[in-house]
Amino acid sequence: MGNIAYFEIPTDDIERARKFYSKVFGWEIKNTPMPNLPDYSSVNTGKAIIQDGMAQLNMGGMMKRMFPHQQITNYVQVDSVDKTLELVKHNGGKQCGERLVIPSVGIIAFLTDSEGNMLGLWEAEKKL
Repeated sequence: MGNIAYFEIPTDDIERARKFYSKVFGWEIKNTPMPNLPDYSSVNTGKAIIQDGMAQLNMGGMMKRMFPHQQITNYVQVDSVDKTLELVKHNGGKQCGERLVIPSVGIIAFLTDSEGNMLGLWEAEKKL
């Protein structure tokens, strides 16, 4: 089953957004450049908590907006981005843009569901 594994906050002004989220929620935001995303920052929303056997999501990222109207994105972890995108297409959703391979992270892709809501997909890089 695909779990929400990560979130990303797109920004027009990354410094302004860092200040906002740090001051409003107390989040720790650190510059963490990634290949193809030099302005990327990691976001830590607090200590990971396990409640009723479920871990709360406490990690995310912040980067420059990649396309118009991009909103906060929740990423669903899947075994295969390509297979999941096929299921998306066959069940009334649409792929948005091209899939992206990020070294040491894996493959990500964006989609809209049958209602027009955007989600991200993440396939973790396979470790040998």
